[in-house]
Amino acid sequence: MRFGVLGTLLAGVDGVDVPLNGPRQAKVLAALLVEAGRTVGMQRLVDVMWDGDQPATAVRQVQDAVSGLRRNLAGCGAANVIGTVRGGYRIRLETAQLDLLAFENERRLAQQGAGTAEVVAGLRRALACWRGPALADLSSRALESEGARLNALRAAVHKECLGLELALGRHREVVDEANALLREHPLDELVAEQAILALYRSGRRGEALEVYRRTRLLLAEDLGVDPAPALRELHRRVLTADPSLAEPAGHDSAVRAQVPLHPAVTPRQLPADLSDFTGRQPLVGRLLDLLGGAGQGGGPVVLSALNGAGGVGKTSLAVHVAHRVLPCFPDGQLHADLHGLDAQPADPGEVLARFLRALGVAAHDIPTDREEREALYRSTVYGRRLLILLDNARDAAQVRPLLPGSGSCAALITSRGALPGLDGVHRVAVDVLAEEEARELFTRIVGGEVVAAEPDAVAQVLRICAGLPLAIRIAGSRLACQPGWTARMLADRLADESRRLDELHVEDRAVRAGFAVGYAALAEPVARLFRLLGLVPGPTVSLPAALALAAGSARETEDALWALLAAHLLQPAGPGRYRFHDLIRVYAVELATAAEPSERQGLHRLLHWYLHTADHAAGLLTPSRVPAAEEGYWSADNLPVGASRPDLGGFDEAQSWFDAESRNLVAAVHLACAGSEPWLLGLAHRLVSAFWASVYVRGEYEPRWEGICAAAIGATAALGDLAAQATMRKTLGIVLLSGNKPQEALAQFEQAQAIRSGLGDEAGALACAVDVACAYGRLGRNAPAIATLQTVAARYQQAGESSRAAYVLNNLGIVCHQAGESTAAIRHLEASLRIKTELGDVVGQSKTLTSLAEILYVTGRMEQAAERSEQALVALRRSGSRQDPALVLEIAALAYRAQRRPADVDRCRTELVKVYAALDPRQRATVQAELTRLTPTV
Repeated sequence: MRFGVLGTLLAGVDGVDVPLNGPRQAKVLAALLVEAGRTVGMQRLVDVMWDGDQPATAVRQVQDAVSGLRRNLAGCGAANVIGTVRGGYRIRLETAQLDLLAFENERRLAQQGAGTAEVVAGLRRALACWRGPALADLSSRALESEGARLNALRAAVHKECLGLELALGRHREVVDEANALLREHPLDELVAEQAILALYRSGRRGEALEVYRRTRLLLAEDLGVDPAPALRELHRRVLTADPSLAEPAGHDSAVRAQVPLHPAVTPRQLPADLSDFTGRQPLVGRLLDLLGGAGQGGGPVVLSALNGAGGVGKTSLAVHVAHRVLPCFPDGQLHADLHGLDAQPADPGEVLARFLRALGVAAHDIPTDREEREALYRSTVYGRRLLILLDNARDAAQVRPLLPGSGSCAALITSRGALPGLDGVHRVAVDVLAEEEARELFTRIVGGEVVAAEPDAVAQVLRICAGLPLAIRIAGSRLACQPGWTARMLADRLADESRRLDELHVEDRAVRAGFAVGYAALAEPVARLFRLLGLVPGPTVSLPAALALAAGSARETEDALWALLAAHLLQPAGPGRYRFHDLIRVYAVELATAAEPSERQGLHRLLHWYLHTADHAAGLLTPSRVPAAEEGYWSADNLPVGASRPDLGGFDEAQSWFDAESRNLVAAVHLACAGSEPWLLGLAHRLVSAFWASVYVRGEYEPRWEGICAAAIGATAALGDLAAQATMRKTLGIVLLSGNKPQEALAQFEQAQAIRSGLGDEAGALACAVDVACAYGRLGRNAPAIATLQTVAARYQQAGESSRAAYVLNNLGIVCHQAGESTAAIRHLEASLRIKTELGDVVGQSKTLTSLAEILYVTGRMEQAAERSEQALVALRRSGSRQDPALVLEIAALAYRAQRRPADVDRCRTELVKVYAALDPRQRATVQAELTRLTPTV
């Protein structure tokens, strides 16, 4: 077998070309070959094949391409070359079977040569592996960047070889070759130096001076810079016919001394790469692209975890990439841990001294003055191809002295922060691992058999680790090293949140320690806000909520939030909204629990802020409602600070606020219900009542509301508040009725009615009678239901309570329809609609119009059904409902179809596609079930 990427793509077996069925197979094969022996992830192959514009079937098409490759290879007698591994594929070849492997091997052997001539011979063998520019015949941005990296490596080896040959006195043999290389790289000053030197020593002084002139002009025109000092000095020496430029001596030791490309000391300080490094293919590819430009005037590369935290794997990624680009930096690699978050960060002057010693500078020659050290450091690394890895930097001031001044070098920097004070930097964000990458890493640590034996338990462990590489490694190590443990045992231990960070600790590695280092570096106002955020019950917090929590000024709170973002102890969750990584939240809860009682008052402020704002928003949605908290409830102790009160301008803003805070409100309710203090228990039913307005307006009674209401009933019982308990039972009954559980709903309504009667609350008992009647109707007990609703409607009308009368008439119409009295049903619904229109009750109108559209369609009044459907849609859009518009559009389309109005049918169907796309599977199923009930034969 013979494969090649150092030129056009080559694939052959026993002298016969392997057929490649189109460019996609060629691209996949090329991507596997440049990573021969290593796993190529599925996402990398997708990127190679489509350059970021992949279709929905991208993974399937990659799999098809690999299958086709395997068939073609097997047909040529090369079966089992491409193997499947978790998350991707791997091609395994011997060194002699792939030109890239042969090139790397020859170059490695050359560096071990005993003499300069032997090194040159080895480098020539390495260069002979090339047939032309790497991957020259493939059009893929991802492969083009890989090709550029390989071409840069070829050029580096070529320059090294020419430098050694010049030192051996072979200037006449290489003069044309040096000039040809300069034509390929006209801005490469090192190649220009080699061409000038070869020409001068070959007696072609005029041509040597002309090379300098052309290079100087090109640098000025293309880059706006002058030649570097080394090239200018060589030009001066050629002009003056400096005797030291004469042909070098042939003795090998003398030759070695004259070769500037091989310093006396070549530092190799990189930490070991991880054998189980996993994922990160897009980031690795981007960093390889950035570092591939080193030696061509590129700036330093800064790697920082903009969206990450301690333990996210910045150092592992940096070290892995550094090892991948070793051939680009043959003059060595420097590494320093700057201890940026320690109490005593590394002093740049001391790091400079270490670097200088590593570069061969004697200790007595290292200046004591830091500025002089910087100057000597930059002079020493000038022109060398060095990679400097600066790990765990504190800030730009710590990093600047350590950056090389020569474009032939590159700096790779890791930091918790983005180092905003550092100019000319490429910033790369490092986030947690994707789900599949996390699973692959865990599998590599514990073994595939363990993962296959208990997939559910492993999935739970990985959910708890939330993609944080350090947590995954610690959890995996504990499972792999603890005799008798199973994945289920580990998952159960990690499930206890109060001990979770204790469990994520092995020997000298601990997740908590990584967070604690970042926390300790915070200024006290920022640290205080971090502790307070540990009190937040929900998954996110908005700026107004944080203001209520902290009880500080808007400027101070916002500055503290930004500081937490910069320290990667907090993450953005949308405009003006923030969240913790799951494990950092556990750490924040630990600190909040241990905080002073005065800080725990922040929870009091936050929950009352939720209630106050929810009450305000609910009033904008349903102006006729009774506030969840009576006016006297808002004492100075629980009224939120003014700066935290959001300006909700109207209906739409109120509904948007409920959408954004939905999960937080649910969490707040459960926290209040689980409390023991009266103020907490008293908040539970008030929060539910305020939140309920949003649910009622949209008519989307999710199953989770059963649990919410049940918890709130328990809280009212513990508090001994019977009136509040009746309200919560009524609310639970509505949820159960909407979930098609009429018998259970009836039980709640009857209990609520009994409580109201027992309290002497005649109005409340009457309202509960309406609910009982609605449940009767759903159970088929239509006669008592209609009788009750007629009586209650008449009483409300006599009392002038129009809004309540309209509500009852709406329900009366629905029950009459269920009883087969469609004419009466339409009459009652029309009466309800008139009242709601007079009152400007848009939400009520949307519900009544929807019921009218349904009944008119079922009774065959298609024109009226279509008209009422269109009116209902206008009102529903105004109310922000998501589920009901789908049903109404379905009815409208059917009504238009019955009238043979295809244009209107198409319009409804087009809009339905958009509406259904916004619904979750449960909502779509609910709409279809209701449609089936209305139109069983359609």
